[in-house]
Amino acid sequence: MNNTLKNIFRLRTTIKTNGVLYAIKHLPFVGKHISDRIYGIRAIKIVAFIIGLIAEFFQRFFGKILLFFGLFFGSGAISSFRHMFQTGDNFALSEEALSAQGSIYLYAFVVISIALAIMYSIFACNMETEYCVFMLNMDAKKFVGSIFALDSIINAAAYALMGIPTALLAGVPWYYAILLPFSGIGFYASSVAIQMLTYSSKLSAGKTHDRKGNAVTAIGNNGLNVLLGFGIFLVGVLVGPAYLMNGYPIQLPAVIVILSILAIIPALLVMRKYPYGLYRNALKAEREKMRGIKQNAQKAVKKASLATISETGSVDSNLTGYSFLNELFIKRHRKLLWGKIFKFVIGIAAVIVLMSIYLFYEWKNGMPLEESPIRKAFTFKLSAVPFLMYFLNRGAVISQVMFSNCDSSLLKFGFYKEPKAILTMFRLRLFSVVKLNLVPALMIAIYGVIVLKITGGQDYQFQYLFTFLSIILSMIFFSVHHLAIYYLLQPYTMEFKIKSSVYLIINAVIYLVCWSLFNNEVSAQIFAPVAAAFTVIYITVACILVYKLAPKTFRIK
Repeated sequence: MNNTLKNIFRLRTTIKTNGVLYAIKHLPFVGKHISDRIYGIRAIKIVAFIIGLIAEFFQRFFGKILLFFGLFFGSGAISSFRHMFQTGDNFALSEEALSAQGSIYLYAFVVISIALAIMYSIFACNMETEYCVFMLNMDAKKFVGSIFALDSIINAAAYALMGIPTALLAGVPWYYAILLPFSGIGFYASSVAIQMLTYSSKLSAGKTHDRKGNAVTAIGNNGLNVLLGFGIFLVGVLVGPAYLMNGYPIQLPAVIVILSILAIIPALLVMRKYPYGLYRNALKAEREKMRGIKQNAQKAVKKASLATISETGSVDSNLTGYSFLNELFIKRHRKLLWGKIFKFVIGIAAVIVLMSIYLFYEWKNGMPLEESPIRKAFTFKLSAVPFLMYFLNRGAVISQVMFSNCDSSLLKFGFYKEPKAILTMFRLRLFSVVKLNLVPALMIAIYGVIVLKITGGQDYQFQYLFTFLSIILSMIFFSVHHLAIYYLLQPYTMEFKIKSSVYLIINAVIYLVCWSLFNNEVSAQIFAPVAAAFTVIYITVACILVYKLAPKTFRIK
């Protein structure tokens, strides 16, 4: 098994290193200037190897960091709240508070560990499994055992480095805290053993295929496992209050922790005695199932797109050329494009009605409307509008539909990739996307001005105009943004999946900026002029970049 573990580690690091080099080679604008010799330069490969190790570290440990810090702060907040609710005293530093926090910490650890163990599977077929078992013909039993050993080492290290300190700080007795790394292994080992026994019993009973004709797998139904895991977590949350009200005895979760550790030995015996053939059969069945899932997903995407296309005969237009092509696309997909917008309109209308009822309640009870929280939302909290528009804007979805039902075919022709054609289609589509997104934005903007008018009027000159522009410009920005990065990066594959990591990173950065604005108060007097200037500059730069670079970047991947 040691040699197998070494080979798996080498393969894993090689995949990570080549992945980093591949990402460098496919950087926008500069990647095309980097030679393929980068894969053979030792110094660059060492740097890529280090970056890959760092990425692997974050991938393996980031979730554990969130888990244990969440357990620590969450248990502290719940224990303090519970005592303050009952007595009205703040006992955050008392011995009783620490004891309660420790019990809550251990209880939550057990509930979450059980939920995660249900969703964990050693038989999940990924690139690593494909290479090792099916291409290199590695011993399936040794492969699974090595993967389990590697996961156990990583989990034990994470639980020891982060679990034990946070547990001790939360007030968990040391003799329970030191058991957490072993308990983590126990939960996962039990999950693997149960999967193996269940799979073996199904095959022994002759259940090699399910009702749909798919091969039975050791994992079972992935969606059902996830639902079951969340169900366990939900039950734990619902039972938690009763646990708290009964004096939060730490012995109950401690017993489960000890039982999970005792389960390690029988679980390892099951893994040891499990036949080699069943290991390989389980991995093969999972591989076939995943292939079927991918094929069905692709068919579903295509079917959903085709189901929303209206008949071509319904298009009545006097336009020609690219204008006709764009109008044809919009009219044939009006059900898909306008359907979600219509739902947004209904939702926004419902919120407007509720806000209006609240304003009427304030007015009826003689409350000063100038201090209404609804007025403040349109005065000091307008910086939250970009965060709202991030979710309301349909630019990303429209871009995907454009590729799947139009561009994936037209990009095979040279005329469609010429700078003039690209810029023309970009301009036409931009107007169409803005018109689609304008309806919900107008509803919010007009209602904002009305709220200002009936709750005291303007605090400064042009406030109505600035408020209106702040909302409309935020909508225009996202309409331009999604379409521009679609043309500059074209992140979709022929299977309609997002392949570009740069595309995901850009959207993540935009989200963080919007979240930051959401958590700060900026008046329309400042926000509107800045938003106007930024949007105009962004549109100008986007058009220039699309014209200059899209002929090279807007292609099929």
